[in-house]
Amino acid sequence: MTVRDQAMAIRNTFNLDVPVEVLTAGFSDINNPFIPKRNDGYVFRRETLRDILSFLDDPDGDGLYFSGHYGAGKTTLPYQVASRLNWPVQSFTAHSRMEFDDLVGTWKLVNGSMEFVYGPLSIAMRDGHLFILNEIDRADPGQLAALHDVLEGHPLVIATNGGEIIHAHENFRFIVNGNSLGSGDSTGLYQGVNQLDIAFLDRFRMVEVDYPTEDVELMILEQKTPELPEEIRRNMVRVANQIRRLFIGGEESATPLTVTMSTRTLCRWAKLSLSFRNAPNALAYALKQSLTAKAEPEQRIAIEQIAKDVFGSNWTQGDTQ
Repeated sequence: MTVRDQAMAIRNTFNLDVPVEVLTAGFSDINNPFIPKRNDGYVFRRETLRDILSFLDDPDGDGLYFSGHYGAGKTTLPYQVASRLNWPVQSFTAHSRMEFDDLVGTWKLVNGSMEFVYGPLSIAMRDGHLFILNEIDRADPGQLAALHDVLEGHPLVIATNGGEIIHAHENFRFIVNGNSLGSGDSTGLYQGVNQLDIAFLDRFRMVEVDYPTEDVELMILEQKTPELPEEIRRNMVRVANQIRRLFIGGEESATPLTVTMSTRTLCRWAKLSLSFRNAPNALAYALKQSLTAKAEPEQRIAIEQIAKDVFGSNWTQGDTQ
C-alpha cells in the first residue's frame, strides 16, 4: 500500500461548512476491496470529525477510543471517514470468548493443506489499514493485555507462525469503541461490559460520542425522507430525544427506559411512516415496528404516550403525505 497521496478538502469530502483550504490526506486508490461502503446520507459532526482526523493525521503512538450509548454513532463514524478517504479497514467485534489469535491469525485447513490465515490485526499492521475493534469492553481484559506491545509501537511477533515479525506500516491506526469508558457499566443498561485494565486504557485518546443534535438529525431525516412534511420530521426528533433522556436517566422523577431510539431507528420510523402512509395511524404503526414492539409492555405505553404528547392531535390525524 502506498503513502497517503491524495489531498482532500474537508469541506467537499465531508460536506461541512469549513474553509475550502482546510485539507486532510487520503488515498487515490479507490479499488481496494477493504475500503468500507460509503453511505452518502451520513451526516458528519464537526467535533467528532475533528477528533478522528487529528488522530489519523498524527496518532503519536496512541490508539483512539470512542465511547457512547448504543445508536449514538460511535461505530459508524470511523467506517464512513475511511470510506471517504479510501482508507482500507480491518475490523473485529469483541466478545467474552475472544482470544488474541482471533486478531492475529491461526493455522487452518485450506484446500486440503494447513495454511496460516492472518487475522485482521496482522493484515492491518502489515498493509497499513485502519484496525477497528468494536465492543472492546466486552472482551476479556486478560486477552487485551497482549495488545500492549502493539499499542506501544513494538512489532507484532507471531509465535505460532515461526516467530514471524510484522512491523507496523506507517498508515496503521488502532481504533476501538465501546458503550463504556472502560471502567465498567455504572448504568446497568449493558450486560457483559467489563472493566478494562487502566494500563491498557492509558494507551488511548478517549472521545465520548453523544447522540446527534436536533439540527443534525433533522438534516439526516431530510435526506432520508424528503417527502415527509418538515413538522412531522421535527416531532419525530423531539420524540427520539425524550426517549433518550429517559434511557440514560436524565429525568430523575421518571422511570428509566431500557430501550432507546438510535438515529438508525429514527430513520426507520420515518421511512416506515411513508410506507404505511395510507394505513390508519401510520405514525403509531411505524413506531411499533421500528421500536416499541421490542419494549416491555409498560415501557411501550410510556413511549407511545411521549409520541402522543409531542404530536398532539396529529398523532392520529397527522398527514404523512
